[in-house]
Amino acid sequence: MLDLLKHWRMVLTFALLYLSQGICFGIAMDALPTLLRHDGAALDALAFLPLVGLPWVVKFIWAPQVDNLWNPRLGRRRSWIMPMQILVLLCLVTLASIGLSVDTAGWAVGLLILASFASATQDIATDGMAAEYFSENMLARINAIQVGGTMFGFFVGGAGALLLSGHFGQTTAFGLLALVPLASLCCVAWLHVAPAKKKQPDVAHASLLRFIKRPKAVSLVVLALLSAMTAVSGFGLSKLFLNDAGWSLQAIGQLGMSGGVVTIVLGCGGGAWLIRVLGLWPAFMLAVAMAGVAALVWLLQASGVVATQVGLIWLAVGLGSFATGASSVAIMTASMAFAGQSDQAGTDMTAVQSTRDLGEMLSSSLLLGLTAQAGYSGGFLAGALMAMVALLVALNLARYRVIAE
Repeated sequence: MLDLLKHWRMVLTFALLYLSQGICFGIAMDALPTLLRHDGAALDALAFLPLVGLPWVVKFIWAPQVDNLWNPRLGRRRSWIMPMQILVLLCLVTLASIGLSVDTAGWAVGLLILASFASATQDIATDGMAAEYFSENMLARINAIQVGGTMFGFFVGGAGALLLSGHFGQTTAFGLLALVPLASLCCVAWLHVAPAKKKQPDVAHASLLRFIKRPKAVSLVVLALLSAMTAVSGFGLSKLFLNDAGWSLQAIGQLGMSGGVVTIVLGCGGGAWLIRVLGLWPAFMLAVAMAGVAALVWLLQASGVVATQVGLIWLAVGLGSFATGASSVAIMTASMAFAGQSDQAGTDMTAVQSTRDLGEMLSSSLLLGLTAQAGYSGGFLAGALMAMVALLVALNLARYRVIAE
């Protein structure tokens, strides 16, 4: 705690930056499909919406340029963070003025794609700055802030946007959310160009090939893909199911925010504790198993085997939320430590994160398409099967100790 207070300015800046990135992702991946469905959009028309997150998947393409190019007056990382935050702010303000509906869907999707690109690019620089500036125990604490801040931002942008829209309307909701990137922009401008934990080299050669050649790099990528598969059906698909079951936007938003609290407090905090007590692999596999159980609980209700009950819904949300937080802490702690050992931290972190986002985006899109054809039962069954496959592969990787604990 004393270390966090000692670096309080940097800690506050990182917390707001990750919160801002999570908000944009939450609006695009969570609030957008639910609001459009509430406005009457067909399920099959929503299947393409996860593509809004495509910049997060392909950001590895331009990540080396973020490492290689910068303005010396602003610093290696602020040169990218500040203009990207301004772009995010402008997108949210414009979204607040036009709203999200079937009529404005085209403009809204375009704005969210632009905001997604800006947030993804900013994330490259933010992760690189964190990996370069912090080390040892502080790196673990900053990683908890990274995971928790992004997760919290996702739920604020998703469930929070639904809750605020239900009470105050979309203009006020998105206007309030825009205050977060504004605050983070002020914090970044307030920072001095802080020195890294080691002397910054004249890097002009960051590349994905250098990442691939590093020992254990491929194993980290595989683990990132698996961790993304554990939580897919517990968020967007379940909210659509509850919307069609007659739940109000406020009720869905409240449930989502509660799940967010579980993810951040129990999933991230408790997940870090489990990793310390059980080890990385046992904690990761426990999270995967809990995600599979959550998908099965949703499946039982969607298929009519058991009646839809508030208690079962809360159980599924709790299990899935914990699984998301715990698995994310495990993979991101390993990834940030791995990236901090190189002179291209932004590129290395991005390669792992892009793989994780790819698994999440593809799974979300496929589940929506499958649900449109086979109903919610088919979608939740697919989510349970993906969690089972992830568990089996994780067991195999743990047996051969591909990632050291």
